[in-house]
Amino acid sequence: MNRILYAADCLDVLNGEDELPDESVDLIYLDPPFNSNSNYNLPFKGRDKSLKPVEAFKDTWEWTADDNGRLEEMERDPRTRSLATIVKFAQEIEEARSGRRGKKPSLAAYLINMSIRLLAMRRVLKPTGSIYLHCDPTASHYLKLVMDAVFGKKNFRNEVVWQRTNRGHKGSQFPPRYYRTNTDNLFFYSKTDAYSFHIDRVLLPYEDGYEEKTYKYTDSKGKYARSSPFNRKNASPRPNLCYEYNGFSAPWPSGWTVSLDTLKRMEDEGDIEYIDGNIYRKVRPRGGKRSSNLWLFNEIGGTLGKERLGYPTQKPLALLERIIKASSNPGDMVLDPFCGCGTTVHAAESLGRRWIGIDISPFSTGLIRERMVDNFPQLDKSNIVIRGIPETIDDARALAQRDKFEFEKWVCGFIGAEGMFHDPGTRGADGGVDGLLKFYRLVPKKVAKAEYAIVQVKGGRVSPDSVRALRETVDRLGVTAGVLVCFERYMRTVENQRSRDTFDDLFGSYPVIQGYSIENLLANAPLDLPTYGRKRQGALLNL
Repeated sequence: MNRILYAADCLDVLNGEDELPDESVDLIYLDPPFNSNSNYNLPFKGRDKSLKPVEAFKDTWEWTADDNGRLEEMERDPRTRSLATIVKFAQEIEEARSGRRGKKPSLAAYLINMSIRLLAMRRVLKPTGSIYLHCDPTASHYLKLVMDAVFGKKNFRNEVVWQRTNRGHKGSQFPPRYYRTNTDNLFFYSKTDAYSFHIDRVLLPYEDGYEEKTYKYTDSKGKYARSSPFNRKNASPRPNLCYEYNGFSAPWPSGWTVSLDTLKRMEDEGDIEYIDGNIYRKVRPRGGKRSSNLWLFNEIGGTLGKERLGYPTQKPLALLERIIKASSNPGDMVLDPFCGCGTTVHAAESLGRRWIGIDISPFSTGLIRERMVDNFPQLDKSNIVIRGIPETIDDARALAQRDKFEFEKWVCGFIGAEGMFHDPGTRGADGGVDGLLKFYRLVPKKVAKAEYAIVQVKGGRVSPDSVRALRETVDRLGVTAGVLVCFERYMRTVENQRSRDTFDDLFGSYPVIQGYSIENLLANAPLDLPTYGRKRQGALLNL
């Protein structure tokens, strides 16, 4: 079980024991909707500003009849009664604020939906596993209560505060009436007290001069600093640690600060010394300082930079690498139930972990697979399984007939389009543009720059006019090429009506307008574009 993406509601996958057995996951990271009452768009940097980007997900919540049933079920079960109390408390808070009794506000709907998913996550988490819930102040205080109820207050480990930006307030003629919020919260819980944790894997660099100033002494093992004495006076009473060692006794009733076995082990390792009737530990440099629960902007690599895919809630790779290094081991299973553009699975792959990602958007799962193939030379599309999308030509036809827009999203994500254009169910001046593909044309003695091909998806009949119009749209938008994706039965129309213009690079000539069949898509056949299907690193060479 590895390298699996699900295009589905994570609740359906988490509740499927055949998909995710009990206690099969070592680490869960989730960056769910934050109850922001906002809508987020799919990634697209528009070349034509009149084109509207497509919604990635809605972070708005409404109470439904299903939620009534869920709440009643929670109240009946002693194991989840505390969750019902939290949801009802949230209802009362918002009803009091709105002044309208009986209203079922969005906060309660959000919390009950998060609760049932977190309960399912607990089922799949190993006893040695951990979970990190990423949120912001919008609902963090309620989510903390939910996490306490699901995983147990005693299993709370840290609230990590991540400084996601170091920018100040934007200029305005009026000063703001509140402090700028530039942090997110991560709630770190374990399933039991036997969780895996490795703080020394995420050490931070020492400040200049710190090591020389702190580790002033030297012995045969190298530099060291001197701890406080183990047999110090006036410490808190420890009668159980009052013993004699090598002729030294700790003052009564303070006792030693370590057990006899620990003291013997340090002696055997050459890490204690005797000075003026006291025993000290030799503290060795670790290669860096241990991280606190405050994760600063510059520690996590600053801005996204070249990592940026345009996804609305993308997180930096370094953030996930820190979590995965500290709370898992090579070969462990990492799960991200809201994986967005795939930063978690990218970090897991690079650190030698197994991984599963779930996202409700078929477009996102396709984007993630393209990201992984681009960044890991050992992977191709066949190494990454996507479940919840059409697997046969009959599946594809059924989706095209059932939901045209979902069909377009599936196609664009599957072939690696970086964005989509129009709104579902609406007509607009999109010129037949559904997606945008980036590629690199390699020319001797020049550094390859990104160029673009627009994608038009047809789930039904393809007319000669639509093929000719695609060329006009390519010229209007100033892109290099256009791809019309359709079923094989219409490929002859595309071939007969497309322009014969081509463009060149080191590897040959390519059609400005080309067809690509759904049958080829399901077979993972490459498009006829420069460096399409090749690793991005190779495209950046100065040949």
